[in-house]
Amino acid sequence: MIDLDGTLVLSLVAVTFALGLAIGFVGAGGAGLVVALLTSAYHLPVHTAIGTALATMCFVTISGASSHMREGNVAPGLGLAVGLSGAVGAAFGAGLSQGIPDHVLRVLAGVALWVLASRVWLRSRIKVAGLIDDGAPIERVRPRSDWARSIGLGTSGGAAAAFFGIGMAPFLQLGFLSLLRLPLRLTVGTTMFALVFISASGAVALARHGDVSLTYLLGTTIGLASGAFFGARLTRRAPRVLLRFAVVAIPVVAGALLIFPGA
Repeated sequence: MIDLDGTLVLSLVAVTFALGLAIGFVGAGGAGLVVALLTSAYHLPVHTAIGTALATMCFVTISGASSHMREGNVAPGLGLAVGLSGAVGAAFGAGLSQGIPDHVLRVLAGVALWVLASRVWLRSRIKVAGLIDDGAPIERVRPRSDWARSIGLGTSGGAAAAFFGIGMAPFLQLGFLSLLRLPLRLTVGTTMFALVFISASGAVALARHGDVSLTYLLGTTIGLASGAFFGARLTRRAPRVLLRFAVVAIPVVAGALLIFPGA
């Protein structure tokens, strides 16, 4: 018989709903924030928090990606290429993280989030000819090099996601913006779509090590998934400057919580 703490589940739902709104809005997986929340506020061991966060992200990204699809915010071909290659990378990265001490992994993940957030901020300021119009078609004829870049982006992003226990949304967003030259709106939605495959693969791999808590998974999934569904609907309607600020602010906050858990 499965033993669930109903009070804890309800607490997690209430806390993570607002977080889910922000995650859906910027197209982030949010695993870094979930790990920071579970370890700092709920005192869950880091490796268990990582596995639970990635399992949660599997459901959250499905909810957010479905909403982004309806809003026309996804480039499906590129999303599939990055997502499927990312799933392979995540299966590999999950095993590598097992031998890393908890405190070292937290700091590495936090620093990675800060670096990636700064790169996304700088890259999103650059106007790329022909890609600024958010009403542009979702797909266009692309050279083979773009598909090779997609596979490289997905494999490296997936491995890092499962290794650090963070969604790597800033990394994928940077790749979609810079390497694949997607406009910001499509970058947000396509990142969420690709993270469906990456988070699912990482969660399965980490579950084999016993790093998933059912109670925490249930509470965070309900709160985050429902919040992400509604948050994704705001992306198309948001001013570009607000969207750009949110894309950067989320990983910055997550990084601070991971590096300074007692602050």
